[in-house]
Amino acid sequence: MNIESEFKDSPEQLEPWLTVIGMLTVLWSPVERYIDQCVSLLHEDKNVKNKYLSLNRKLTFIFNNHSRIDLSEADIMDLINLTKNTVQIRDVCVHGVIESYDSEEITIGKVQGKESKHTVEMFTITHERLNYYANNLMHLNKKWKTVVTMTH
Repeated sequence: MNIESEFKDSPEQLEPWLTVIGMLTVLWSPVERYIDQCVSLLHEDKNVKNKYLSLNRKLTFIFNNHSRIDLSEADIMDLINLTKNTVQIRDVCVHGVIESYDSEEITIGKVQGKESKHTVEMFTITHERLNYYANNLMHLNKKWKTVVTMTH
């Protein structure tokens, strides 16, 4: 697909997709900052030499130290699962390539880095689903901000 020519022919169809993808990008940053802050607070009194760089390691560390957060184990697990599910769609949108789109759905191809061969996985996403995940990020922002204040 040649996005430039497609965009020139139908900007009214692509612009709403780019707007929500932009929201996913911008709304993820504060969530990630709160997760990093939570990890930092939990690290303060530990002799941990390695800094956690991947999201999965950060979330595992937070879960393993959930007793220092004033939330139940189930609530922390729900928050971590929602975070992981939401960030997956964000990763597809940010790191993938738009293959096709119309007013109802967009198809994005994302390289699967863990595969031994160059493999591109295709994801077809509806507006409804993409908006759902953008709303999740707004919710996650509030929840992780609260978790930081509950960490001791």
